[in-house]
Amino acid sequence: MKRAVRGKPLDGVDQARNRLISSFRYKTERGFGTLKQNYGLSWARYLGARKLNYEWAFIGFGFNVKKAVNLCF
Repeated sequence: MKRAVRGKPLDGVDQARNRLISSFRYKTERGFGTLKQNYGLSWARYLGARKLNYEWAFIGFGFNVKKAVNLCF
């Protein structure tokens, strides 16, 4: 996304481009925000890349299962 600079606002093409990008981006960012705020993923619980990958994978799996159950009922 492009940002306006002081004294130079965005033109119509850049505004349309930002609007198109934001419609896809907010869906992804909302999921990451929920994981960080509600599931404590703003801090690393373990040391080491492999353990952190497992942590993110299991929490992401649980998050997706919870979303799927809420969509079904």
